[in-house]
Amino acid sequence: MSKLKKDDISKLGHKINQLKKRILRTEISGNTSKVEFRQMRIKKIKKQIREIQAKRNKK
Repeated sequence: MSKLKKDDISKLGHKINQLKKRILRTEISGNTSKVEFRQMRIKKIKKQIREIQAKRNKK
């Protein structure tokens, strides 16, 4: 997986949407082994977005 730049919120949002789609597909197929990991990644990315917005609001 390529590194995302911290200031690119649109790409981070796109990554969240990709992970959500993967979760939906795996739940449909019944293979739920990586769902928990993907949910953890979504939380991590959302935290990054909140940090970026907080920095922008301070300026």
